[in-house]
Amino acid sequence: MPGKHIPQRTCVGCREVHSKRQFVRVVRAPDGRVQIDPTGKRAGRGAYVHERRACWEQALRGRLSHALKVERIRDEDRAALEAHAAGLADNTREVAS
Repeated sequence: MPGKHIPQRTCVGCREVHSKRQFVRVVRAPDGRVQIDPTGKRAGRGAYVHERRACWEQALRGRLSHALKVERIRDEDRAALEAHAAGLADNTREVAS
C-alpha cells in the first residue's frame, strides 16, 4: 500500500524541491498586493520561498515577481517582504528533509 502523498514545491530563491510545509507562501492577491500567506490558503497566485535569508534575497531580485506574474512588486509590499527577510538567519543549507 503506497504512503500518503506529500505535496512538493520548489523554492523561488534556490530552486530546491522540498515538502510544502518547509516553505513560506507568498501570494499575489486579486487586488494586486503581494503578501506573505501564513495560512497557505489565501486566494491568489502563490510562490514558495524557504525561511532562509539567501533564498529571500534571490527571490526579491526578480524571481518572485516573475513567479507571481507581476511586472513590479509595490514598494510597500516589497518593504514588508524585505523586513521579513531581514529577520531570518543566514543559514544556507539547513533545511530538514
